[in-house]
Amino acid sequence: MEWINENVALITSRNGNAAILQQTGSGRDHAYGSTQVFGGDGRDHVSWGAGDNQPNVMGQLIQKNNQVRPLLESNRDMIYGTGISFNKRVFDTVDGKTSRRLEPYTDSRLEEWMFRSRLAHYIIGAINERLTNGNHFTKFTFELDGTPILTHLDCFATRKGRPDGRAAGQFLYNPYFGDYSYFRPTESEVIPGFNFVEPAANVTSVFHSREPLSGNPHYAYPSWWGAQEWIELANLIPIFHKSGITNGYNIKYLVKVPKDYFDQEGGKTLPVEKIRAKWSEFSDNLSKWLAGTKNVNKSLILKYLRGDDNKPLDNIDVVPLKNEMSDDAYSKVWEMANVSIANAAGILPTLAGVNPGKGNDSGSQIRVMAEFQQHFRTPVHHQILLEPIQYALRTMGYNDVIPSFSGVQITTLDTNPTGAQAVVNHN
Repeated sequence: MEWINENVALITSRNGNAAILQQTGSGRDHAYGSTQVFGGDGRDHVSWGAGDNQPNVMGQLIQKNNQVRPLLESNRDMIYGTGISFNKRVFDTVDGKTSRRLEPYTDSRLEEWMFRSRLAHYIIGAINERLTNGNHFTKFTFELDGTPILTHLDCFATRKGRPDGRAAGQFLYNPYFGDYSYFRPTESEVIPGFNFVEPAANVTSVFHSREPLSGNPHYAYPSWWGAQEWIELANLIPIFHKSGITNGYNIKYLVKVPKDYFDQEGGKTLPVEKIRAKWSEFSDNLSKWLAGTKNVNKSLILKYLRGDDNKPLDNIDVVPLKNEMSDDAYSKVWEMANVSIANAAGILPTLAGVNPGKGNDSGSQIRVMAEFQQHFRTPVHHQILLEPIQYALRTMGYNDVIPSFSGVQITTLDTNPTGAQAVVNHN
């Protein structure tokens, strides 16, 4: 069985008969999906999220978060290593036994293709899309001489054609997906889906790369999206502290004022409007005097009258309140949020720098963790990311050339003066 695209496959039998298998009615994504996929909204594409803007929502969430972006970048660096390298399958026969090995390979045509297609730029963009949005879309463009050029498409602007619509098996590109103020369906560019049997059948096509997830037939999603509430919580903590430093964390003074304090002036009872105005002015002045960073350690002087018995008459009474807010308030919540976010992003907390002082952050332990992260938590990423490149190589006739990522192996200085060396990760 050969898949022509994600929904259509060619089935051939031994006697030469053939049939087309087409999957229909794949339903909606249960995670970050939308009921609009069932029709009735006039759209030609599968909505991504309830508002067809799930990547936008998550992108806005991490704009002011100082943890998620660095974690994704660390994961990107672990996946990328020192970049893409190529190896060729070589078969050796000794004593009638055939074995296979891989040896580094390149030639002038392959080198030229890497430059023409900006392969490093493409793969970095694809890694970022995969880590940020759980999917990456590769645009295949075949030049006049048959050379395939790979370009990564932004997930914000790319959608899958609806299975039951005219865009079935196709993809749509529109920079305003999810933005109803500017989105115009007629302005979407319709691009054919990649033909796995005959890749060069279309001058341009879209190769959709994603991890198959149960219940999500259309779009995958990254694990860190599950930490949305932790990220929202982490985003609130600095805002809270900023407001606390600026305005005071909690009520510092209890100001007691007689209810009729402003009722009279010069022995005459004031109208209600003037009484309210005096209360308002008094409240505003208190805020200026007692709150804010410019009023730290200021003194407040109050004048009062004495009665015939030489005791103070009813007046304003300012009572200081004990401030229970300590310097490390919410520090545990902040630490829990950061550890949770790091785990959701697929980075070991110590490597993420959010678990210091726990007895596992020595140089040798970090080295072991880095190698574990790089070699045991990247193979699936590598497989999905390299698949479009594998198809591109085959269209160029490089059937025995295998692309792979070269990792970074941390060494001791006596082994390598730089403390690191490249190692090919064939996963």
